[in-house]
Amino acid sequence: MKTRKFFASPLLACLLATVLLSSLLAFSSIPQAKAQSIPEGEQEIQANVGYSWITSYNDAGGFEDLVALPYGKYFGYSTQLSSYIGKVVDTANKSYVLNWRPLITGNSLYVCGLRVAYKLPTGGGNYESGFHYFRVAGSALFPRGGSVEWRTDGSGGCIYLVSGDPWEIFNINLKIPEGSRIDYLRIYYYRYASDHLYLPLIRKK
Repeated sequence: MKTRKFFASPLLACLLATVLLSSLLAFSSIPQAKAQSIPEGEQEIQANVGYSWITSYNDAGGFEDLVALPYGKYFGYSTQLSSYIGKVVDTANKSYVLNWRPLITGNSLYVCGLRVAYKLPTGGGNYESGFHYFRVAGSALFPRGGSVEWRTDGSGGCIYLVSGDPWEIFNINLKIPEGSRIDYLRIYYYRYASDHLYLPLIRKK
């Protein structure tokens, strides 16, 4: 009887240790999954607020929106990257414009900058491996109409809509070399929340 107890105790201890280890591994995966979807210290909002996009125009009055980029799902300073675009620039026949539509009035949402990533052609339908960038501050954008009022923040680079139609379009000409391929659009923004305090950092993706 003593021999049976001697072997049973290590077996029971081993079984308990296996169960405990499995439980720890299962729970340890939960914070990791959350960290991938919501960066630490940031609260995700269910709906986007602002909107940015790139449009090309031809000489006959036709146009094409190359990409649509809704943004504003995080409080504090953040950034949003578009899906892959892959459009080749034809400056001989088209003009290109970078657009922003506030969709909200007041200083709860600033647009601080826009950046277009593109690649230069190397010939034969090939492109350089590295990116080049067209960058503008939010304060470089101007409304197409005169019925809105906007302001900059303390830095002078971020802007927000004070009054007027929140569907008003702000834009600037997008100057990219002929034959280049536009790959991505990124927007930098700040969304204010009175009950949260944030350091002025850009969330990386």
